[in-house]
Amino acid sequence: MEDFGIPGIVLMENAGAEAARLIHGLALAEPKRYGGGPFRVLCGPGNNGGDGFVVARHLASKGLDVSIWVLGGNYAAESDAGINLEIVKRMQIPLVTREGNAPIHQEELKAFITSSGTLVDALFGTGLSRPLRPPFLECVEAINSSGRPVIALDIPSGLDGDSGKVLGGAVQASHTITFAATKTGFSREQGARCCGAVHVVDIGIPREIWCT
Repeated sequence: MEDFGIPGIVLMENAGAEAARLIHGLALAEPKRYGGGPFRVLCGPGNNGGDGFVVARHLASKGLDVSIWVLGGNYAAESDAGINLEIVKRMQIPLVTREGNAPIHQEELKAFITSSGTLVDALFGTGLSRPLRPPFLECVEAINSSGRPVIALDIPSGLDGDSGKVLGGAVQASHTITFAATKTGFSREQGARCCGAVHVVDIGIPREIWCT
């Protein structure tokens, strides 16, 4: 973004579109596991949530059943995530969000997580540096006890991307679709247990960056 002037929203679009393509491929290759129910996308407060919005709209455009739960509070309208949230609203993708500081309805959230379908974890990315707190910790615990297949975007929420340590709690994913490159924490500490099968997708980072 700094060296080449590539806007963050372009990288977000590339990441989400490639992740959706891979998820669609999983649905076609393993229909009994990934193709028989809705994709339930859980979006957090930052850019990882924005990635989730992009994934949701691309899956919806492919004709798949998608719904979204936002645990993010308020996104700035001009932010990359805020722009993509507005798009999914205009597409009328089923969306649960809270207005202002309205409380999370834990039982409704648990029902959203534990019902049929595949969960897409877009709560937190590599920027998380402190232990998960409520309501995110309870959300991760519900994901892990749901028995549903889980696909994490970039990194399982709650996993430290450098050390592989769990920050209070971490999603245990069936698949992790990581952007640009694997993270060192995937092979350290509890990384492998949390990540499941790891897939790397290109998001359009110029070759010159890799070569410096």
